[in-house]
Amino acid sequence: MTLDGLPVLSRVPTASATQMAAADRIASADLGIPLEVLMENAAHQIAVATRLFAGGVSGMRIAALCGSGNNGGDALAALRHLAGWGADVEALMSAPREKLRPLAALQHDILTKLGVPMRFTTGMKHDELATALAGPAILLDGLLGYGARGAPRGEVARVIETVVSSARIGTVVAVDLPSGIDPDTGESASGTPASVIAASMTVTLALPKTGLPRERARRYVGELVVADIGIPPRAYDGMGIDAHGVFAEGDLVRIIP
Repeated sequence: MTLDGLPVLSRVPTASATQMAAADRIASADLGIPLEVLMENAAHQIAVATRLFAGGVSGMRIAALCGSGNNGGDALAALRHLAGWGADVEALMSAPREKLRPLAALQHDILTKLGVPMRFTTGMKHDELATALAGPAILLDGLLGYGARGAPRGEVARVIETVVSSARIGTVVAVDLPSGIDPDTGESASGTPASVIAASMTVTLALPKTGLPRERARRYVGELVVADIGIPPRAYDGMGIDAHGVFAEGDLVRIIP
């Protein structure tokens, strides 16, 4: 697995979860960039980074662990691109269709029309879930986004614990941040490493969340790549964050603290 060829930065501005939520809101509500566009941009970048990291995805089995929110929607949409590039893909959903947020539901429905297998973890016993997780060469982690608060709960917590306890998981690519991590501190949100999915690569969106570049987060984050999803630097101006020039050398940038 390699990220050769990506521009490298050692210093990059970061955004807290609150700041990132505000930037998303400014980009969509004030500047008029539809959230659907931001999600599509994010999905494409996640897929491109995954293809680069894997050295190609044709014929490769890739599964996405998807939560009910927009993080899950990003992972679902990334699967569509990866399938178009020849990967054998499936989605593992932690919530039923009726509990998905609108953009995630939209991506779910598109994949269903394309014939992508959609499996729901709530109907799987531990051993069945562990077997499903062990098959793919790459696992996209789209369970939780930066808006999650506190320790993982319910079905998401069960899925995370199954991933962490399995010795046969393939390469994990985290969507925006590893599920179970506190975006602001870089530590486990529950206080225990058993509640965080450790990634080989994290593709963080727009700007790194504050905790991700920290030394304490490295065992969870793996390689850290920040992806341009089309949020203008102006969206951060009122927060004292200067995001100008972050993507001057490319729309995927490797961060080496």
